[in-house]
Amino acid sequence: MSKQKEVTIRLDDTTSTLFAEYEAYTRVSPEHYLQQLLEKTLPTLEAMVGALREAGGDEQAVMELFGKKMAESLLRQQAAGA
Repeated sequence: MSKQKEVTIRLDDTTSTLFAEYEAYTRVSPEHYLQQLLEKTLPTLEAMVGALREAGGDEQAVMELFGKKMAESLLRQQAAGA
């Protein structure tokens, strides 16, 4: 089992109220909603970190590498779903 790290975020009143209303309708806690959102966007984070790692400080290269890595990630997801 992998270690989990706890992260604390602060929500403004509007966002907090919106999450409370969403939870009242769906019974989905803000924590669960955010966890699912983060898991779904993990390929984006992985692509950005990979691009930053490979670009070596070249901002133009970061964006080109990011686009390439996102495309590769989407292809892997499609192949896994087929």
